[in-house]
Amino acid sequence: MLNWVTPSTEILDKMKEIITSSGEMASDLSVANIFLLRHKYDTKVAIKDGFLYRWYRNREIPGRNGVTVPIGNGDISAAMQALVDDRKERGLPLELIFVNKDMKQYCSENNLASAFETHEDNWDYIYSAEHLAKLEGSENIKKRNRVNRFARLYPDWQIRFADQDDTSILQDMLHVEDEWLSQQEDPDESVFIKKDEIYEAIHNWSKLSLLGAVIYCNGKPAAMTIASQISDGNFDIHFEKSYGDYAKSGAFSAINKYFSDYLYNTHNAQWINREEDMGILGLRKAKMSYRPDIRLEKYVTKLVS
Repeated sequence: MLNWVTPSTEILDKMKEIITSSGEMASDLSVANIFLLRHKYDTKVAIKDGFLYRWYRNREIPGRNGVTVPIGNGDISAAMQALVDDRKERGLPLELIFVNKDMKQYCSENNLASAFETHEDNWDYIYSAEHLAKLEGSENIKKRNRVNRFARLYPDWQIRFADQDDTSILQDMLHVEDEWLSQQEDPDESVFIKKDEIYEAIHNWSKLSLLGAVIYCNGKPAAMTIASQISDGNFDIHFEKSYGDYAKSGAFSAINKYFSDYLYNTHNAQWINREEDMGILGLRKAKMSYRPDIRLEKYVTKLVS
């Protein structure tokens, strides 16, 4: 059987090594997400023969209960067989989640599965980094106008980037989160779970190889973002927050554009994944307004015994 363990800081480097070389661009394959969401999804991982296996055990959230296709370099058929054997020995169903189009085709061609389900709520929104950095074309006029309006309203604004443990910037990220939270009316449990994830991200900044930025207006933190590299050229945006008049005046548009520019020009980003919308209509409208270059479809299936 596979040796399943809860994701920990001790195995982050090994997971990064496997995923970085894979070229994958899905948000669920971000090492930071695997680690930070381990309690939310009751996640276990296993590493064997150069492959990373993931097992999600949350029955309440669609698409978060099952195992994933092994990721790694080597004999995928042997890796899949190891996963099948593990499920059989444990007496558990062979349910696969986060199946992309390529693996869907592989499963079909090898008679591993025939019926697939998908929920658009779980599809990633992926954008060309150049697209988000430059916002060119008539279709982005409104976005450019929002960024320019923000600059006019706050002419002394500045942005600071964090790609190392810069304590002052990281604390300012928490300040933005706390200000945002203080303005929420009757927040539900998910809001506090997200806060805990942000605090844990800050605490493990270097171990998770995180990147981020804070926008300041009149010297005060007004917006923040936190991201990480999934694989070569592919980056994931984990958190993005602003609050009050800053948010109303275009701070989200500004930090999106200038951080994308930073990733594109400083870290050679090709693609930026802004994750799924979770079925929240406001999020879907906002993500679609940036005209995603890719909607990364994810499927669920049950393997044939």
